Amino acid sequence: MKLHGVLLLAVLQCCSVARGGCEPRLVNIGAVLSQKRYEQVFKEAVSQANTLYGKDKFRLNAISVTHKPNAIQMALSVCEDLISNQVYAILVSHPPQSNDHLTPTPVSYTAGFYRIPVVGLTTRMSIYSDKSIHLSFLRTVPPYSHQAHVWFDLMREFRWNHIILIVSDDHEGRAAQKRLETLLEERETKMETPAGASTGFPPRRYFSSMKNFTYDYKTSTT
Repeated sequence: MKLHGVLLLAVLQCCSVARGGCEPRLVNIGAVLSQKRYEQVFKEAVSQANTLYGKDKFRLNAISVTHKPNAIQMALSVCEDLISNQVYAILVSHPPQSNDHLTPTPVSYTAGFYRIPVVGLTTRMSIYSDKSIHLSFLRTVPPYSHQAHVWFDLMREFRWNHIILIVSDDHEGRAAQKRLETLLEERETKMETPAGASTGFPPRRYFSSMKNFTYDYKTSTT
């Protein structure tokens, strides 16, 4: 309930900025939810947002559907039930089961074609951060690949000069590996800053050089 309210307020704020000088109007907000019972929760959150923040500029209207058994049916439902009602944004949850065909992907592809913002409520898959694929997808939680920042901080704190990185042989594993490599490359650039310049890091050096730091990585299919 609280999560839906926060997201709705964010969408509401965007609408208020875009239409500050317009007459009062109806703003349709769509949602693709994992289960039917959440549709009433979504409607109640929209009603509460209208009571607190609707004022005279605009009024939010909730339009929701549930995830469909396959991607084609989901895309059709987005077109027929949401886009046809001229929604300004679509909230999408990740289904409780981790089935590949029950992901926000068809919603993101379909809405992206019309440049309609899609707000992911729970998905943490890194692929949705790729704007060349998911044009209008907005995140509320970070992708799994951001765990590389924690690994990097541990390496700095304990001054590790060698690690073994085991990642899965899929997009998530490659994204995490790439992000860690990027962090290490940025660290090496800062370490090579000319003497006397500020590096933004504490005086002690955690790694003498990237040449002295190595790591192995392995992929796992399990």
